[in-house]
Amino acid sequence: MADVTQGLMQNLVQYLIIAGLLLWSCYVVLRRFMPKTSFKWQQAMALWLASKRFVRLSGWLMPKAAQSGCSAGCSDCSVDSSAANNSKTNSSKTACETEMPELNDVKEQPVQWR
Repeated sequence: MADVTQGLMQNLVQYLIIAGLLLWSCYVVLRRFMPKTSFKWQQAMALWLASKRFVRLSGWLMPKAAQSGCSAGCSDCSVDSSAANNSKTNSSKTACETEMPELNDVKEQPVQWR
């Protein structure tokens, strides 16, 4: 009887570890591919915890304000802050490289046959 109980406990621990890893992986994928949705869900969970009087946990879970555009501090933007402040003189250099180009900016290249 003790062997059966020990085997069940081992299986339970294994299932809990696998479930934890699976949930963490889903969380990472959600944050990577759907950041706005995960931000909203995390904020909703934090507000719900605050309403249930788990203030410290909700404060820890509350997401920080998301930044976007050239002020986000990403390394993809090729514009320094002085050029971004001087946008009246050179408006074409203030766009981030991560933004989609307009249709007029796309240049077609001829097909090259080998």
